[in-house]
Amino acid sequence: MDMDAARGPKSAAGKKLGLTAAIILFFFCFALILAAPLTWYNYSRSSEAALEVAQGVIEQAGDSVLLRTRLLTRPMHFLVDHVSALPESGAEAKGFEHPLLRTLLNLLEENPQLYSIYFGEGDGGFYQAVSLAGRPEVAVKLGAPPQALFSLRRITQENGQRREQWRHLDAQRRPLASTAPKPADYDPRTRPWFVRAAQMDGPVRTDLYLFSSTGELGLTVSRRVRAARPLVFGVDMTLASLSHFLLGQRLGASGLLFMFDSGGGLIGYPDPQAVRSQEPGAGSTPQRALVRSLGDPLALAVFALFEQNGRQPLPLQRIRVNGDEYLCQVRRINELGSGDDYMALAAKTDDFTAPLARTRNASILFALGLLLVAVPLLGLAASRFGRGLIHLAAEADRIRKLDLNSTEHLESPIAEMNTLGTAVAGMRSALHSSILYLPKSLIKQFIESGVDPVLGGERRELTLLFTDVQDFTPLAENLLPEELMQAMSQYFEAVGQAVLNEGGTIDKFIGDAVMAFWNAPVEDENHVGKACLAALRLTKASHQLNLRREELGLPLLHTRVGVHTGPAVVGNVGASDRMDYTALGANVNLASRLEGLNKFYATSILTSGEVRKRAHGQFLFRSVDVVVPKGAHAAHAIFELVGALPASPHADVAAPRAMLGFCSRWERAITLYRTAQWDKALAEFNALAEMLPNDRLAAMYANRSKRLLENKQGRDWKAIVRFKDK
Repeated sequence: MDMDAARGPKSAAGKKLGLTAAIILFFFCFALILAAPLTWYNYSRSSEAALEVAQGVIEQAGDSVLLRTRLLTRPMHFLVDHVSALPESGAEAKGFEHPLLRTLLNLLEENPQLYSIYFGEGDGGFYQAVSLAGRPEVAVKLGAPPQALFSLRRITQENGQRREQWRHLDAQRRPLASTAPKPADYDPRTRPWFVRAAQMDGPVRTDLYLFSSTGELGLTVSRRVRAARPLVFGVDMTLASLSHFLLGQRLGASGLLFMFDSGGGLIGYPDPQAVRSQEPGAGSTPQRALVRSLGDPLALAVFALFEQNGRQPLPLQRIRVNGDEYLCQVRRINELGSGDDYMALAAKTDDFTAPLARTRNASILFALGLLLVAVPLLGLAASRFGRGLIHLAAEADRIRKLDLNSTEHLESPIAEMNTLGTAVAGMRSALHSSILYLPKSLIKQFIESGVDPVLGGERRELTLLFTDVQDFTPLAENLLPEELMQAMSQYFEAVGQAVLNEGGTIDKFIGDAVMAFWNAPVEDENHVGKACLAALRLTKASHQLNLRREELGLPLLHTRVGVHTGPAVVGNVGASDRMDYTALGANVNLASRLEGLNKFYATSILTSGEVRKRAHGQFLFRSVDVVVPKGAHAAHAIFELVGALPASPHADVAAPRAMLGFCSRWERAITLYRTAQWDKALAEFNALAEMLPNDRLAAMYANRSKRLLENKQGRDWKAIVRFKDK
């Protein structure tokens, strides 16, 4: 019996089919069953496939243009809604100075499609910021110096007369030149964007028109500002980039893509200059070109078909122009707001069918020759072998995607297949264990790239986040080790999950602290915003955990967070058989110092100025101090991350709307403090402390201002705090 049992496994293994024999059997059957049908199918379907490719290209190009149009126009409503809602939007400009001037100029610089941003006042006053980038004709018309990047226009009432004056700024927002005041012939109160917006409580949009200063096609979105006086905020946008984008869209070798309204007025065309024309009798005033004036036979034919269809969208259909067949389609564009705009797409059929027809004929001959040579060689195949390969391929693909929850194990009569199935199961188990100790994104990157990890790193911009637990040392001393382990496991689960949900890489857990970063190993353009969102959500998760612990009478775990963005070296450090994927550098230390400064300022989340600069459009910050942390040499402005802006999509961590006004007043108070106006600063901080009695930062600054007034600091005083401790 023992001898039979010992021979059992060997006997079973001897019955398994070898891999080579299995491959021969599989391909033999496959060739006999599928060669003839595939040859016939390839011949009959090649032309239809070519047309399907053409249809797909047309649909994809249309979707790309619609997306481009949406990306151009939607930010305008966002800007109008949010800028007009800012408390400073209702402020009255003092000459060329306005509280939102830097914000307006930043918006123009970051959105090249915006031509100008302005405020129209009910008494005829006007405050406008104009972008000169890429608009040399506007600079010449305004008499701006060559290095000017922006121009400001101010219209005011002086002795009953409206006077206009211009000032030109360089890229650093420094004044270059100003014009002398002169009588103003422009009155915003007569413009449609002002009249309509003043009568509505919401954004309004004008029809498309050519700007007189640039000759570019564009539109205006405006909105009434809630202020003590009639005031309207407006934004001008040009659509010139649409034409440049259309130029890069290829519909075969000789296709065409253009945009127009139902009256035949051009909106976008591959030649940007063709969108405007000089109509007879119009002098030098630019006019919108018509489709009929292009002299393009294909465009004329598509537009004529559009008119024949009652000026309604056209489904994909064939049309002949000058003896050539085209596939054409007309789609409606709703992104420009009028509901009366269209996009035409046309692709020449031969551009797609001719190459495939030649390939079809050649492939038929090649397939016949290959089949005659291969059939005698590709003999034996088994359906079970095929199913085994498919199963292993699917399992390997799941492992590549780090889907490691499967418990299946392939059993096959083929020895090599059975061994491979065992190896796949072992690899899945090993990866499942490893992923508990290493960042999932890091393992996935190594698997997809096929590159083995080696010691070394690269310099890359990272957003770094550090957390720790307030008063952890006395907490640890008063808990049993088992209780401490359970408490920290719950805490790390809440904090770590918030980081992972926002795409962060957890570097390590250090005692009660967590170190994480973004933009490595996978690059992420929005790494600053995601880190800020993670900081807010992990703080909220920690608070919810504390509520549950408080109900159970357990000690609370208050979280403090530091966030900083800057270059660091990220990569593998350690020994060849034990590596740690981590980040090193001065910016890592600075992020850690920011977290530690929370205990001095009684805050929860402190960020650097770079984080605030990169994320202020999504989140609400308030200035905290200018500090030189321990170990640093340079001073850094630090800020408290209050929450997401109320209008942002992150409603779960949005700051209360009341904090917008509080933070705006806070910034004025900080400015008074840093400019040594301590008497005024003291009054402001006392008022802020009354608004938020639990805000220890306001009380701290009130005490600082009071001490500075009593000590009568000299002019050499600097608002910088140097720290000797962590």
